[in-house]
Amino acid sequence: MRIVTLIVGALETNCYLAVDEQSGLAAVIDPGAEAALICRTCERERLTPVFILNTHAHADHIGANAEVKRRYPDARLGIGRGDAPLLANPVRNLSVMLGGTGRMPKPDLLLDEGQTLTLGACTLRVLETPGHTQGAVCLVADAERPPVVFCGDLIFQDGVGRTDLPGGDPDELARSIREKIFALPDETVLLPGHGPSTSVGDQKASNPLAGES
Repeated sequence: MRIVTLIVGALETNCYLAVDEQSGLAAVIDPGAEAALICRTCERERLTPVFILNTHAHADHIGANAEVKRRYPDARLGIGRGDAPLLANPVRNLSVMLGGTGRMPKPDLLLDEGQTLTLGACTLRVLETPGHTQGAVCLVADAERPPVVFCGDLIFQDGVGRTDLPGGDPDELARSIREKIFALPDETVLLPGHGPSTSVGDQKASNPLAGES
């Protein structure tokens, strides 16, 4: 799997393109803004997006859903089952706070624990990881060496996602990190929704917030 990182929007969200190099099939993960940049990059790299995936339904991660979906109508829009209702609610998805309309296309896929999404020879496994939002998910590429997790706003390098927004729960967030993320091999690469990449082992050793409950 090849991973292209685009930093988009006022909140500098990491939008990831997860690509099967043999086929050029791709997943656009967290297209928060700057749809033109995302689509232009797909075209330059000769990619065919087959999924548009949201780790959670906050505006800085879903803001370009509609435009990317319009450009690639066959790409299936997926989001965690618990966050799907937020796509249609501009208050709860925080679009109003960021000056957007919050008008999002309906999801094609509701993501559940253990579900597997296939990109040519590559796969992404869904982990349900509530805490930042009720329906937040992480996407794990187990077959990569080292494994890779697209972890949204669950955990960052030496930090964790906010829990003071609607649907946030600090106990759930800490449990998701301990039981889902820290259960993965230490060498697993964590690709968060904002900021630099890190690893499971590094966060076990240095993250002062991840173990709180």
